[in-house]
Amino acid sequence: MLPPTVIRSCPSADNDFQPLSEYQAQTPDTFFDGKPVLYYHDENVKAWVSTEQHEDLFFFSKETENNNSTLSPSPPECYALENNWGKHLREERVEAFVASSKLILFSHKSGTGIEIPYPAITLHAVKNFSHVEKPEDASFKFIGVYMQIEFSSSGGDDDESFDPIELTLIPSKALPEGQSSTETPVVDPLNSERTTALFNQISACSNLHPDPHEEEDEEDDGDDFDRIVFEANAEGNAVEGLPGVMRGDINGGLPPPMPGSSGWITADNVNEFFDTDGNWIGGDGGSELGDGAGRVRGRDEVERDGPNGQENGHDTDPKRPRTE
Repeated sequence: MLPPTVIRSCPSADNDFQPLSEYQAQTPDTFFDGKPVLYYHDENVKAWVSTEQHEDLFFFSKETENNNSTLSPSPPECYALENNWGKHLREERVEAFVASSKLILFSHKSGTGIEIPYPAITLHAVKNFSHVEKPEDASFKFIGVYMQIEFSSSGGDDDESFDPIELTLIPSKALPEGQSSTETPVVDPLNSERTTALFNQISACSNLHPDPHEEEDEEDDGDDFDRIVFEANAEGNAVEGLPGVMRGDINGGLPPPMPGSSGWITADNVNEFFDTDGNWIGGDGGSELGDGAGRVRGRDEVERDGPNGQENGHDTDPKRPRTE
């Protein structure tokens, strides 16, 4: 997976990006230059991650004696978390930019942010939350975007040697200046709309950046899952468990010819087997055809024969006439 980029200054939504509405309203001169397109922007998002993994995202504030109590998830969203309101998690308020190039999260508190390549986001989904002690209380129900992120610096080459970073983004209300977080008992009523938009635009931008490893795997799989041709009693590279199914080569060629034949009749060599009128003229090394092969019979000859190719005559056994 691709590594993140650590940034020390927050991007400007007005100056560093092209708005999506403007991008869709015109035909760009080029798809490779110019500003990234800003699909979604949210200035107040809570980012949750485990205490063991928060340093891998770089933008979380450092723990000190003065701010230790402010690093845990804050109300009202924290009431949906187990383990004493989420003491096993770290929280950081970030400004989120869902751009066509990367997902950008910036913390104004720590003065640090990261640019996350979309192929590094291996999973993202909408997650539902409700109050732990009052799960039916609609005022405490909200949703967030849950993601699993894998950076190249997170572990070894073996996919099973490390766990992905589990990050949850919760669009929330901005606190008025000087107001304590404990004085905000109600979840943002626009949480659902904001979270849905965040999820949808991450999905849209992820589709612009397919995982390069998946493309390489598809190319490698071409040797094993290339062109399949059905042919009875043919010898060669047969597909196990499917009698009579032959596998073509990686370049799209045909499988080995039928036993006893000298090759396939194709558009390139058809003139060696048929003349311009479609009559069979044979071919070097080809298997011999029976009498009458390639010959066109006249109407008189056809009418001399009875049903099913039987000759009319006294020795033939005529069919019983149909009676009403």
